[in-house]
Amino acid sequence: MNRRKFLSLASSSLASQVFAKTEPSLRPETLDLRQPVQLGVQCMTHRMDPDERWRPWFAIDVKDWTPFRLRHDVWDFGDTGGRFLEAFIEARQMVVPNPQTLACEQKIRRFVNSLFGPDGVIGNPELKGPDHMFAQGSALYGLVTDYEDSRDPALQARIEHFIVSLDRMAVHEKDYLWFPQVATPIAPCSHMAAYQVLPVVRFYELTGYAPALRYAEQLSRWAFYYDPTVTPEGVIIKTGWEGHLHAWMDTFSGIIRCARAGGELDQVAVLERSRRLYEWVRANYCSRFGWVADSVGSKTCETDTITSAVRLALELIKAGHVAYWNDVERYVRNQLVENQFGEVSNLRIQNPVVARGLRGAFESYADPNRLIALKNGTIEGCCINGGIRGFFLAYEHALAENEEMIRVNLLVNCGNRNLEVASYMPFEGRIDLYPRTTKPLLVRLPDWLEPHAVKIDGHAGLQVEPGEANHLRIGVSRENARVTLRFNQPESRMETVVAGRSYRVRWRGDTVVDLGPAGQPYPIYQRASFRSDHAPMRNGCLPYRRPRISW
Repeated sequence: MNRRKFLSLASSSLASQVFAKTEPSLRPETLDLRQPVQLGVQCMTHRMDPDERWRPWFAIDVKDWTPFRLRHDVWDFGDTGGRFLEAFIEARQMVVPNPQTLACEQKIRRFVNSLFGPDGVIGNPELKGPDHMFAQGSALYGLVTDYEDSRDPALQARIEHFIVSLDRMAVHEKDYLWFPQVATPIAPCSHMAAYQVLPVVRFYELTGYAPALRYAEQLSRWAFYYDPTVTPEGVIIKTGWEGHLHAWMDTFSGIIRCARAGGELDQVAVLERSRRLYEWVRANYCSRFGWVADSVGSKTCETDTITSAVRLALELIKAGHVAYWNDVERYVRNQLVENQFGEVSNLRIQNPVVARGLRGAFESYADPNRLIALKNGTIEGCCINGGIRGFFLAYEHALAENEEMIRVNLLVNCGNRNLEVASYMPFEGRIDLYPRTTKPLLVRLPDWLEPHAVKIDGHAGLQVEPGEANHLRIGVSRENARVTLRFNQPESRMETVVAGRSYRVRWRGDTVVDLGPAGQPYPIYQRASFRSDHAPMRNGCLPYRRPRISW
């Protein structure tokens, strides 16, 4: 039976039916960012080993196209442990957790904190010493996210000691620091350590802890000024691990935040090279629908790298490059959704433990038209965090509210206490807005839609005028009234080449509704049967939650 992937679940009680049966009476719902997150959380609860103090399983091994075993790996500790902690916390900013997920969050929290060694950094029992510097970064992401949520003074002190201990391990030169441990024979691999910069800067933003900013700035200087791997034109001149796009893009997101936070980094130069890097990746290793190669020269897509592209785009948007909202919308609607494993019964998995550990995971080696693109490979646990992190970033930034107005940045189902957005796209060019305030609304329009082409229905007294470039400004005279935006979505068919292969893509607005040829063993973009008699989940199965944390 051909797999049909729906963009979201019909209700929380149907959490086991991301891939539904194909009877024509079923109606696919429109994209709700909370639903893939909910499924990803379920996956994490099955990827923690009760016999190993709830140590995560980093790997699911694949042989002859079939996932056949869960396997522990050297990346289980600071990397996967820190990522799981971050993902559990981000997920409960979006969906109400159940007792099982709260218990698993606490177990992974204890596991990560148990890894601290006498040297003050995260240890790796298999390495019999400090964990890899990239894994230290993942642990920092988890711990800083935990601190922002809890504001626990003991955790703050632990993170401060962690940062000081990392600083002591580093080699200090001139105005920068570096870690010889991450170097390979062909590159210094500063991105493997500078992946730490963003969580360290976030910790500084939360606490004002000056040594954190000093450490982040010196680490940023190594990656930006002293490692030649990324040229001033934004070109990455190494391949493979040395050209790991996930780490490089997150490194530059961190450097942008570091320059913005203060210190002596040249903010103009940082923003310009970061923009050039993003444009270079987008032009050479990314598709319009968000397939992003995991490294320079790679032929497959890692979910972490999609999220890193989303994060870098968001940091550039904050600096004024607002056209990148179009990229974020397309990436989230398409490849980020498609990279998640839903129904896995057709994969002939013999071990039910493996099946539970796969369902809800996000792929680390995907082609545009299939998951499990490698006959014999690994489905990596880091990408569960990558998928949840990506949806959280989109959820957090979909709406932005201040004292003067509410901005609608992404045209997906989203909401907060003052506005709910119900999106009918791609089935119908329609957005319903349900304001619970009289603040003006500023609605971003896609790059294919002009403001004059939008028809607006609403209550008496509604005022509509052009806003910023490609935005509509809607004045609301009373609360609890529906405002409906109607427009035509362009449809197109095109051939696109990704990683040296040609694909047929059919677009409706910003959504890929069909992509061929179908791949095996796990075809994706099986969307051609989308019907128009759908209904978005207005006031649906899950309450909208205002995030307590912010990346």
